[in-house]
Amino acid sequence: MDQKIKFNFEYSNEDDILSIFDYDKSIDESIEFNEFINVDLGKNGEVAGLEIFDVSKFLSVLNKSISKDFLNNLEKVELVQADYRNNIFIAIVFYSHGKQVYQQLPPLQKRDYVSPLIAST
Repeated sequence: MDQKIKFNFEYSNEDDILSIFDYDKSIDESIEFNEFINVDLGKNGEVAGLEIFDVSKFLSVLNKSISKDFLNNLEKVELVQADYRNNIFIAIVFYSHGKQVYQQLPPLQKRDYVSPLIAST
């Protein structure tokens, strides 16, 4: 798996939105992956940012350790990206309350990607 890269982040407790971004990377494409996740990609296909809506509800389904309290006390966020065939695999590594939590996101297809929200209209 590729190395972990530290990203900047902002968490809005009121809106329950987590934004993960790298000021040094330019965004070539933004993908509305599903109703919860937007992914920003750089020109080489690398993840330049993520925005996750209803993040505490969405991620707590996958991992009970991730709560609003956990997100309010984030110390550091890292992303891990691995490419395999036509897919991008993204994992988020959260650091909060002195512990590390690793959370894999659903895989994202690279080629001929059509947002599920756009495809359903």
